[in-house]
Amino acid sequence: MEFRKKGFLMITVFFACLSVVGVASYLISYKVIMWSKKLDQWKLGDLEFLKKYAFEIQIFAISSIILLILSTIIFIKMNQKQGRKLKIVVTLTFSILVGTYLCLCLFIYHNLNGMIHINHLVYQPKKLDQASSDQISLLYSHAEEIKINTTDNIQLQGWLLRNTDNDKQTPLIIYFGGSSEEVSDMLSIAEILDGWSIALINYRSFGRSEGEPSEQNLYLDANAIYDYFSKRSDIDKTKIVSMGYSRGTGVAVNLSKERPTSGTILVSPYDNYAKLLGTNLSNTLQLHHMFPLSLFIEETFNSIKKAPSIHTPLLCLAGDLDRNIPIAYSKKLVDKWGGEKIMKTIYRGDHSLLFSSGEAWKEIKSFLKTISL
Repeated sequence: MEFRKKGFLMITVFFACLSVVGVASYLISYKVIMWSKKLDQWKLGDLEFLKKYAFEIQIFAISSIILLILSTIIFIKMNQKQGRKLKIVVTLTFSILVGTYLCLCLFIYHNLNGMIHINHLVYQPKKLDQASSDQISLLYSHAEEIKINTTDNIQLQGWLLRNTDNDKQTPLIIYFGGSSEEVSDMLSIAEILDGWSIALINYRSFGRSEGEPSEQNLYLDANAIYDYFSKRSDIDKTKIVSMGYSRGTGVAVNLSKERPTSGTILVSPYDNYAKLLGTNLSNTLQLHHMFPLSLFIEETFNSIKKAPSIHTPLLCLAGDLDRNIPIAYSKKLVDKWGGEKIMKTIYRGDHSLLFSSGEAWKEIKSFLKTISL
């Protein structure tokens, strides 16, 4: 009799483990189907097989749960004491809940960066053909086309816009754009920066730049851009300002940490991009913050970690109506900045404030005057 009890116990444990996999598979397949219906623009990548075999997975899940229930009932019948019955039921229920959650975590974390990459959620590259590039050069005759070769033999392309008629050295802004931004869009706006040149170099895979972007590649490229311009005879290397917008603020912060910039301008910055992206993903995928996604996102752009070690002046601009990067993220970064800091909140400013707010550029010009002194 004792042998039979042990045998049924082993069977029950086996089916409990099977039901964990079954329930997790059911929930994942159900979620993937919902994503595919509601988020038509999303590519599922490795998750496509869940969508394809969703019915079979759900049959497997239901079968495993039924088998668990049957084996549990049989095992309880063989144990007459009520206390043991309750203990068995509670233990199995708890094990299934915890096991299912862990299975879901492992599965989501394993596929997380793949989903981010395949849907271009971080970079969203925007290309520029040769004809458009030539047209830009004709339209902005005072903008010099720049090509910079990186240490891994990748060519970056962009422009140097000189906002001065003299041949003397000029101070320089190195600008880093946001997601999906091809930097030639900034040429017409940046013309108002009298006396300051501005370097507009596209990220890897943006515009006419080669290669594939990554956090480390963008950091190294930013350093290479700084080194290239600081060696030019027409640039005052003692007055180089790093400027970033949105996603590009993480690159600008890192440059100010690794190179001797004279100031930093951040427009709609975040404290930690992984935390921001993790929150947005939880909302988009309707995961309701059940999983700490930010801990498993590879592209972190952790600006707040670097901020205390930067002791040069900072100008931060943020919109009070910005839904993409809520102003609270910007404030956290500014609070940790190691140098002098100015934070300006643009009234009724949304995430596109850099391209729509005259007040933003007024603040930028005022800040640059203090750098020029």
